[in-house]
Amino acid sequence: MDKKDKIKWISVVLLAFVAIDLWNGNTYHYTNVASMLYLAFVVLVILGILFLDRQNYKKFTTSFSVIAIGFVIVFIIGGLMSSKIFNSKSYANVIGPVKQVEFADLYSSDHQIEMSYVDKESAILAAEKKVGELSDLSSRFELDVAEFSQINYQGEMVRIAPFQYTDIFKEYINFGAGVPYYVIVNTGEGNLNAQAEIVTLDEPMKYYPGAPLQYDLHRHVAMRHKFSYIDDWFFEIDDAGHPYWVVQGITKRVGLWGAKDMNNLIVVDAVTGETTNYGLDEIPDWVDSVYPTDMLMDQAKSHYTLKGGYFNSIFQQQGVMAVDSDEGAYNYVSIDDEIYIFAGIRPIKLDSSSTTGLLFMNRRTGEAMELSLPGVSLTSAQDTAVGSIQEKGYVPTTPTLQNVGGFPTYVMSLKDQSGVVRGLAYVNYQDYTKSAVGDTPAQTEKLYLSVMGSQTGLVPSDVETITGTLTDVRQVMIDGNTQYLFKVEGKDTIYQASLILDDRLAFMNSGTVITFEATQTKVTKVISLQ
Repeated sequence: MDKKDKIKWISVVLLAFVAIDLWNGNTYHYTNVASMLYLAFVVLVILGILFLDRQNYKKFTTSFSVIAIGFVIVFIIGGLMSSKIFNSKSYANVIGPVKQVEFADLYSSDHQIEMSYVDKESAILAAEKKVGELSDLSSRFELDVAEFSQINYQGEMVRIAPFQYTDIFKEYINFGAGVPYYVIVNTGEGNLNAQAEIVTLDEPMKYYPGAPLQYDLHRHVAMRHKFSYIDDWFFEIDDAGHPYWVVQGITKRVGLWGAKDMNNLIVVDAVTGETTNYGLDEIPDWVDSVYPTDMLMDQAKSHYTLKGGYFNSIFQQQGVMAVDSDEGAYNYVSIDDEIYIFAGIRPIKLDSSSTTGLLFMNRRTGEAMELSLPGVSLTSAQDTAVGSIQEKGYVPTTPTLQNVGGFPTYVMSLKDQSGVVRGLAYVNYQDYTKSAVGDTPAQTEKLYLSVMGSQTGLVPSDVETITGTLTDVRQVMIDGNTQYLFKVEGKDTIYQASLILDDRLAFMNSGTVITFEATQTKVTKVISLQ
């Protein structure tokens, strides 16, 4: 092959490389082994063309083989440098320091903890029902359920998802028009059933996963951040409701290609396509989904299996712990307006029905907390709930841990076959035989505390016994339950009591003398009414 032919074939290879690069949205980073293998292949092809000598194939084969073997050796050394066999302690430490916490501290009044009674499946059903009410909308668009994100929005737990065109034909016919809708599902505030709202944007979202040509999210980000290691992305909205994509920039913490971890965050305006690259200490306050769940769980698994060494994790297994996320048993909880994922942890040889503690991992900061408190696993709590409502055929959602009357308690919704929440189940974290099922949070809590009897909870309640004359009484409905708000002479506090607590509350009037117990503003027991 003469020089002219070589230039022609190298040009063909380079053109093919550029076309594939643009279409696939390739990025290149030394910690991304797939991108390095691809580059090595392209370089070898070009070198093969350069060294090809039809007059001396033996010389060509020798030269090319040396170079190819050199690449293989580099990748083998890189793989060994990144292996768990030689770097077990490094893998175990990627998670960072695991803070030890007590239930009484984490679940005290010093922290605002919110759970959702609505799981992802119920949120999707509520959203799709809302879409179905708008015939013009549902004929062109559908929910992108793969992008359903759990976030905190204006202090409340919600799930959000963008819309997408129903088929690729409509997508290309409306090229550049974008998608003007997303759905927001309120899953917090004690709601048993999801409340969905369709948001119509003043300007449509032009950039999203799978959009045509230059509007495709991955392709768009890759063109602007060619040397970042782009991984996953999440759909989010800021406090004003403006849509964004948050794209994870990845690095490897062990050797060249071991232990995936966050490096930076690329925030993409879904409307304009503007991208901003943030360091981990610069991320805007409204962003919740920084660390992907699978990354956090991989780090947790490495921490609890490899901290005693690689061979110990296989043979002796001293101190090796299992993370229940391996069984898909994990959930989310909001602590001080930040989303945490939590799962049970236990010695690897312990039956999976029990835990020796719970691991909480912050999806925004990646920080981990371990609650060292023996109890039952999330799946065992679900099994207990199923046993209590077997005749009704209800299905329990994945439990979340709450402080109910000072007791660590698994709380879960009970759904019928249509996905509608019909009730709640409370199961004591430390003793699964102590459980209760009810139709409302107030009713279930009353039944559960009755089951717990006079036992002392882990979180001491500041119970105050008050006697006084009522100066004002108002009856209100909260989440379908009758509640009484009242004031006592000589106090500015407004107390709240549920009718489920005591039927005598219905006969209260201004001038009634009442003796009751209360924790802050919540009445927990009515002693007497005169």
